[in-house]
Amino acid sequence: MKALTILVAEDDLLSRMVLERSVVQWGYQLVSATNGEAARELLESRTIDLCIMDWDMPRINGVELCNWLRGRNAKSKPYVILVTSKDQPQDIQAGYEAGADDYITKPCDLKYLRRRIATVAEKLQRKDSWLEQAENHGREAASIAGLSPLDIYLSDLRLMRRKS
Repeated sequence: MKALTILVAEDDLLSRMVLERSVVQWGYQLVSATNGEAARELLESRTIDLCIMDWDMPRINGVELCNWLRGRNAKSKPYVILVTSKDQPQDIQAGYEAGADDYITKPCDLKYLRRRIATVAEKLQRKDSWLEQAENHGREAASIAGLSPLDIYLSDLRLMRRKS
């Protein structure tokens, strides 16, 4: 089981240090950026599973970064938690509309953040496990029956529809 890689994008030194220390203590791999532009460069060059990003950052803010992430054509997109002091309903709506998966207001409750990250980690592990099992099943069945993985998938879908 691979440890989740988490990007912390926060321009405030104290907030960033608290988040970085927490992420490492919780057993995750840490990547860090002090502004939105540096965060975007990291997202372009590495596989990031989850982003914890501030809204108000220099160069590119968190909402702009969310928009960029959701608009790019990438194989997988990280789960995004926007952590910000902006707590008005219109701000929260704007954060979600930009593509944030989660929205936490500052000051951030670290126990809550830890639970949110753990939930995401569990979902990603289940997804990876399911994909691996499906891939292995597809290869085995395809080699036995001479079917492609797509044929097997479509057949499984038809069976599931009949059962429901």
